[in-house]
Amino acid sequence: MTAIDLRDLKRLTGGNEEEIERAIKELFTYRRWTTEQEKRSAPVSEALQLAYKTILLNVPASPSRTRALNCLTDARMLANQAITFGGDV
Repeated sequence: MTAIDLRDLKRLTGGNEEEIERAIKELFTYRRWTTEQEKRSAPVSEALQLAYKTILLNVPASPSRTRALNCLTDARMLANQAITFGGDV
């Protein structure tokens, strides 16, 4: 039985239901980071924190500013996901 590659999961249109369930469980299972992953994460976090602070201090409160701040939060979550899965998702 071939496991579903997490990179292909969102494009999946059919397949073995058990394999799909395993792949989804894999995607949503917590993983403790290795020391290397923590080291790679630190500069990303620092850069996004600086960007967040810079926007708060220099951009007038507005729906656009809120969207910009939300994008930084999304960027952090997506970067974490890429680090966690080694670029497979």
